[in-house]
Amino acid sequence: MKLIKRLIKEPLLHFLALGAVIFALNAWREKTRKTEPSAARIEVTAAVIDRLRAGYERQFGQTPDAEELRGLVTAHIREEVLCREALGLGLDRDDTIVRRRLAQKMEFLTDDIATAAVPEDAAVREVFEKNAARYAKPGRVTFRHVFFSREKRGADSEAAETGVLAALQKGASDETFGDPFLHGYEFAEREQDDVIAAFGAEFAKQLAAQPESTWCGPVTSSYGLHLVRVEARVERRAANFDEVRETVVRDLNDERRRIANIEVFERLRQRYHVTVDEAALTTAVLSTNKLAQR
Repeated sequence: MKLIKRLIKEPLLHFLALGAVIFALNAWREKTRKTEPSAARIEVTAAVIDRLRAGYERQFGQTPDAEELRGLVTAHIREEVLCREALGLGLDRDDTIVRRRLAQKMEFLTDDIATAAVPEDAAVREVFEKNAARYAKPGRVTFRHVFFSREKRGADSEAAETGVLAALQKGASDETFGDPFLHGYEFAEREQDDVIAAFGAEFAKQLAAQPESTWCGPVTSSYGLHLVRVEARVERRAANFDEVRETVVRDLNDERRRIANIEVFERLRQRYHVTVDEAALTTAVLSTNKLAQR
């Protein structure tokens, strides 16, 4: 017993024990360092540095200097550490914005794969021919009008336009008649959609029935009454393939992306067993409908 107490008090023994602990700790750290998962390592490679530099150049229009480049690397490391820790804590799981962004990036990945190959000319022509009506050049109309405000004139608007129409047909200047109109008085080569946007569908329909090169009307809109003079019309015509080829290619690629995203999602979806609480869903739908009806 006395021997044990003497050994415990011996400084040399304390030194040897401490050395053994340090040696064991170093051995454990070396083993951990060799076997640590790749997720615990952050490697700022040449490719990463090139990407950071290129991003800076796109944003500021110039190459970063040495201090700025080191700052970019430091910011990258900080972002990488915080991002990995956030993912490790599961902070992304209940964040709608993060989830949507990740889903969007998956779709972008599919988009890139789907449109990597340039579509063959035969495929582009096939889309063009199947959708000839979509690519047809719409008709256009050039016209002038004199406006009579229903709000300002009330019942007198019809009486006013009758006298003005007769004067215009005899050669009077249209600039001396009518009320102010927000969208102006002259419209050059406007497509039907443009006319509808400015005057409404009923006006566009009536305008299409008016003869050219003479004042006529009245034509009605939600604003009031209009006397109109159609100066010229360009009829709708079939499109030339070369004129719209770029548009057709874009439409073809859009369709390929759409189909690819559906197919990829369906394959991924098969990896999961999905259950939906139909009773809860039905209750929620009914509740939503009741709130909407109030």
